[in-house]
Order: sequence, then structure tokens, then C-alpha cells
Amino acid sequence: MSEYLLVLTPKEPIRVGEAKAGSGYLDTLGYIPGSVLRGALAEWLKAQGNGSAIVPIVRRMRFGNFLPSESESAVPLPFPMTALECKQESGFRKVPRGSAKQKGHGIRDSLLIAVAYSELERRGARFPMPLLLRCTYTENERRCGARMDRVSGFYVQLPEGWKKVGVEKGLQTKVALSRHRRAAQEQMLYRVVGLRPHGVFIGRVWADDPSLVDLLKTAVAEMGIGGLTTRGFGTAELQEATRIRPLPSLRDRLQAFNRALREVWADLADLARQVGHNVPAEPEGIYFSVDLLGPAVLRDPQTGLPTMKLRLEIGGQLLEPIWWAVQPAFVGGFSTAWGLPKPTALGVARGSVYVFRCDIAEDVLIPELERMEAQGVGERTDEGLGEVLVCHPFHQEVRPV
Repeated sequence: MSEYLLVLTPKEPIRVGEAKAGSGYLDTLGYIPGSVLRGALAEWLKAQGNGSAIVPIVRRMRFGNFLPSESESAVPLPFPMTALECKQESGFRKVPRGSAKQKGHGIRDSLLIAVAYSELERRGARFPMPLLLRCTYTENERRCGARMDRVSGFYVQLPEGWKKVGVEKGLQTKVALSRHRRAAQEQMLYRVVGLRPHGVFIGRVWADDPSLVDLLKTAVAEMGIGGLTTRGFGTAELQEATRIRPLPSLRDRLQAFNRALREVWADLADLARQVGHNVPAEPEGIYFSVDLLGPAVLRDPQTGLPTMKLRLEIGGQLLEPIWWAVQPAFVGGFSTAWGLPKPTALGVARGSVYVFRCDIAEDVLIPELERMEAQGVGERTDEGLGEVLVCHPFHQEVRPV
């Protein structure tokens, strides 16, 4: 399959989410899952009287998640769970002009430091203090020193600085209808939360023929996306991204990840040697991270039970993570094409990170990792679950940016 980078521009509010149990609110997600685009295509095919073609067509495609961005020139990415910011003054230090409200003491990533720390401990190092990161912002010779908290959401890196991106939500109150009288139900109201038509959403779609992407564009334009499309929601336009700066190649990301790890490792190894521990001066083998761009449903290959531990088979070797930071997530949904709820499962949340180490040659490893990025991990990868990025660029930001 070929990869296509697309830009979705909302024209009206969009609702993608589920009703909360026991609540009169219909909430929405802060991004557009791939399943929403797949559902729009299936619904359009059904409306054309071509419902029998739904399964054959969607099997030839894979739908990634579309993340919010204010610019069509930069790929938005979710913050990994290892990203940290100052508790007192959150936000990036270097922000684009006009974004002064977002300026803070800086955001940094803790993954490489944590991996080097834990790997050196496995090799016998005992540090004089536990791993604890504090804000290093200094002004007038006074260091902040505040605690660092986890960052959530999305960001883009622009030439003039870093910027957090998100969505604007709007609330609409609607009257419930009686299923029997087809008229307004007395004293029955509900509230719908939707994504305002602000900014764009950028994501990837894989297909074995460009004509399938054209079908998807037509389906989005004619059917809309998400829920409540017959009530003024979901109108959007889907186009190919022409002005965007792509991410570095996987080979470049892998090499940069290991260079940064060696620098962090050398600093910690020097500290360990100062207290009398003989440890390797640099890491051995190749390290890489697998970051979830959306939720994933994983199962243990032996028991078939849900698990939060990702295992990879590469080059005939079964690799288990040496370090990971994950959170559970509830994965469900509703099929607008079939009018049925999707199966629910325990999954792993977006932003979760797994780190692996191997001794496989780069020429063998890189094609396998590229294939994994194209196919995803876990179950239901065709609808955006299990979308991954190898060696997330933000992991190299070990100092506040």
C-alpha cells in the first residue's frame, strides 16, 4: 500500500465520540479517529446502493488518525507520555510570534534519561540519588526548581518555534424526539459537544490505488464525517497535503535517537564511575522506541488475553520492551454504516511509549520497522487503532525547549 498524507478542513462542527453513561451530554474526542473516515466511506457506498463493495474496498485501505493543527505546513504529533513541563509555568520556552500566552518554562522529554538510568542500573550502577527531574528555568540568577508534570495533547514544531495545538469545542442544546410520535418530547433536552470548524486535521491514509483516496474525498464531501450529520454537523473537505514538511525518514530518526541516547548515557555513566561503579561507557546494540499515535488493542500471543505489553517479531527474533510508559484506555465505538455498536476492549492509550533493544543490523531492522509503521500494531489497525511512530522526534528533546 502507498501512504497518502491528507488534510481535513471542517466547515461545520464535528462530533466524534460517545455518550457518557448517565449523562445528558454527547461529548466528543479531541481528534478524528481513522474509523470515522472509514465509516464515512462505508456510509457513502451504502447510499450509492453499492453496499456489497464496502468490505472489498475497505480491505484495500488503512485509515490513520487525523490530529489537530493550526498550520498546513507542519505534521502535528501527540506528546509522548514521557514529555514533562513545569508545574508552575507550563508551556514551551520558544514559541512563534503571537503565541506569548503559551510561553512557559519549557517542555522536555524524559525517555532517554529514564532508559539510560534503568539500563545502567541493570548493569550494576548505583546512583547516589534517585532519578528526579526539576524545572531548570533560570531568571535573574534564580532557578525555578518546580516539579515537572506530564504534558498531554498535541504539538507542532514550526521554523520560528514550538506550539501546543488543540481543538475548540462548542456546546449545542437540542430537543429530544419521541420515537412514537416523531415530534418533540416534552421536558427532554440533551446537549451536544462538537469540534468547532477551526484549524485543520492532518493524518495518513494507506491505499493500494489512488482512486480509492479519491473515493474517500468524495464520500467526506457528500456524507460528512462523525455523528449527527443530518443535524448540521460533520461537513468537511478532504484534500492531499501539498505544503507540509514531512517528518525525517525512519533511518534518520533511528540514528538521531541512538546518538542522543549515547550522549545521555555518557553523562550518567560518568556519574556512576565517580562513585566507584564500572559500567559501559556507551550503550551496546540498537535502541528504538515505538510510540502510539492512537489507542491500540493488544493481546498476549500465548493466552489471547488483553495485555498492555507490546511484543515485536523482527528478523526472526521476539523482542520484548526493556522500558515502557503506558496507560489503559477504553476502546469502543459505533458503526454508522451498519447501525451497530463496535466491540469494546481494554486498550493502550495514545501517547504510550515502548523502548526496545536489539542486535539486528540496520539494513534488516529498518525495513521491518517501516513495515510496522505502515501496518500498525495490535487489532483493528485498518480503522486507526495501533497507529505507531518509531523514534518519536520529541524524545530527542532532553533539554527544555
